[in-house]
Amino acid sequence: MPASFVQQAGTVVSKAANTWTATFGTAVTAGNLVVIVGRMGTASRTMGTPTGGAGSSGTFASVQSIGGTAIGALAMWAMQEAGSATAYTITIAGSLNATGVIRAWEISGHNSATADSSGTGTQTTTTTPQMVDTGLNIPSGGIMIGGFSTQGDLSWTSVTAAPSNFTESFNSVTAPGRSMWLGYRTTSGSGVTGSATVTATRAIWGLAAVWAEAAAAGGQPFARRLGGVPHNGFRRRGMY
Repeated sequence: MPASFVQQAGTVVSKAANTWTATFGTAVTAGNLVVIVGRMGTASRTMGTPTGGAGSSGTFASVQSIGGTAIGALAMWAMQEAGSATAYTITIAGSLNATGVIRAWEISGHNSATADSSGTGTQTTTTTPQMVDTGLNIPSGGIMIGGFSTQGDLSWTSVTAAPSNFTESFNSVTAPGRSMWLGYRTTSGSGVTGSATVTATRAIWGLAAVWAEAAAAGGQPFARRLGGVPHNGFRRRGMY
């Protein structure tokens, strides 16, 4: 079964707060992947590792981050949900408050909570921002999630061409998501950078990760004998 998008949720935190929460419309199915991306809108703040709300079971692991504590910094985490929850929260470290953006995706059919590949992108002056500097390979049945934002509180005015074969999840040119684009792609490809086009030259940060589809289940609980005929685990006299 190919890795595929199930649902997404997100919040733009315009008033500085200690917690940012993304709430799905329906509870995440146990065994599915939850991917979270945060974008910092306040200087000198750190996004803590996300946690799941009531019913969640599991721990988020960092996938990629870029920008440190600066405005425009991005971070991505992933977790295979062992329970079932609707809400997922980033807490700002040090009991501090910050503005920003939180976005979450539920993905089914993935092979592991650990990304098969991931990367970051840094462009100092560009009108063609990229998610990653070194392109990632998306296998058939896989999925890539990523995005990019300006370094600092500057607008790139608008996105005139989105990354090829990506589905947009979030696009903002106003604070505190200024400027930020997020999306996902299920079309296979080699060396995918997630390159877009914007109308103003800006310094950009980006990140992305790829998850392959789950391996097909197969085999039988008992060994096959003589041309693939299954048996019950006991030998018959004279047959072997």
